[in-house]
Amino acid sequence: MPLSLRDVTNLGYLHGKRARFRAGTSVLLGIALEPRAGDGIIVDATTLPELTAVTATRAGKTVGPFLSLDALAERAPDLVPRGALPSAVRMRFSLFGSVVTIAGGGRTRRVDYDAFSIEPHELPIAIEVHAPKPGLGIGDRRRATADGDASFALGVTAALRIHARRFADVRIILDLDGVLQRATSAEGKLTSERADPSLFPEAARLSALTIAAVDARTSAASRAALPLVMAALREALDQARGSASKR
Repeated sequence: MPLSLRDVTNLGYLHGKRARFRAGTSVLLGIALEPRAGDGIIVDATTLPELTAVTATRAGKTVGPFLSLDALAERAPDLVPRGALPSAVRMRFSLFGSVVTIAGGGRTRRVDYDAFSIEPHELPIAIEVHAPKPGLGIGDRRRATADGDASFALGVTAALRIHARRFADVRIILDLDGVLQRATSAEGKLTSERADPSLFPEAARLSALTIAAVDARTSAASRAALPLVMAALREALDQARGSASKR
């Protein structure tokens, strides 16, 4: 069992591509490292403290990839609000220009968060999360219903940045019962346009259309998406204006 990151590097070098790291589930990266007997030479990294640590840096914070969402919200509330969905957290890490450090084969490599992927013999050991850009705002909304066949849980996260009085870095993600959909048409409606909230109704309408209304559940979720996106965009705009005014 490795006791330090140096041990991880040494064991990775020793076992090469036969190594399989057991580290549990990373909600932050959307992976589970739970190798079974016979998959290779299993290295148990579940007790490695760095995998669940949060450390302040000059650029922001370094976060352990296997930290839980609740623990992250408690220890880094400036990065993640309490109760945020995994999709909302991942979008924040993407927008903040995060970088993942990966160990394997006796070496480490760094990749952009958006381009993250690993080989079977590799282990992500750190996520560098940069401080948010000035003028960036993020809004979250959630709704869940219990209505028989029409029941659903819908989360919406909207982000935008005000740059030269125009919208930039626009992201709108809908999380319907754990299935993520990015509203690219709605994002395009806002990107590079003047920072005018009168554009939000059309962006919300386009966002709702990303949910294909094929049954009672998806039809109800599509209808609910419109006001949720509107509210999330307004919250993001308020934050963006406040952030921009502090520059």
